[in-house]
Amino acid sequence: MNLRTKVSLQAGRAVFWLRAVLARSRGDTRGIAAVEFALILPLMLTLYLGSAELTQGVMASRKMTLVSRTISDLAAQQASGTPMTDATMTSIFNAAAAIMSPFDVSTLKMTISAVEFVANGTPTSYTANGYDAKIRWSKVGPYGGTARACAKATPVANATSPSSTTLPSGLFAAGSLIVADVSYTYDPVFGGSLLAWSSTDSIMTMKNTTYMRPRNWTTYITYPTLVSGNTCATY
Repeated sequence: MNLRTKVSLQAGRAVFWLRAVLARSRGDTRGIAAVEFALILPLMLTLYLGSAELTQGVMASRKMTLVSRTISDLAAQQASGTPMTDATMTSIFNAAAAIMSPFDVSTLKMTISAVEFVANGTPTSYTANGYDAKIRWSKVGPYGGTARACAKATPVANATSPSSTTLPSGLFAAGSLIVADVSYTYDPVFGGSLLAWSSTDSIMTMKNTTYMRPRNWTTYITYPTLVSGNTCATY
């Protein structure tokens, strides 16, 4: 048997063996489940972690909104003729911060401000419904915040996003107002810190502003002993 014949014989045997293997493999389904699982695992993990993170984010947002409502409501309940004090304000901030549990409160920014509506017979750009809105005092929470400046608030359309220098024109009326400005910086667990994404890209800042009329005061609630924050003279 010459070399060419031997090579041809070996090649024929290899082809026959390959055909036999393929024929047997055609009906072998033992690895299909494992292959399918490997293909859909990334998608399943993404959906699971995304759903968990979305739930956490919604919870943080709802708690932050409740904090805003709580601090404005508690401040508005100040007894008639009893000025606000630092001790009372500290209690209000602490009670509201407890609502955020189990979330980290170090990024919870809270500010409570008192607004007095003063009748103005000579309307300006600061006047709405015959009144000017004057900031009388503004107290920042223990974790920071932005105090409202001693100035007249600019009236804006009711649907306008809140800011530290404006008030919805629909609120301009006789009396006063307690305003709570709250923001919370939420860093997703399955975002920047865990998956090594950019923390700047993953962080979300949530904001809410709540307005509340004082329950027991016909004028604005005074705060003569304000130590830290912003207190305004009559103007």
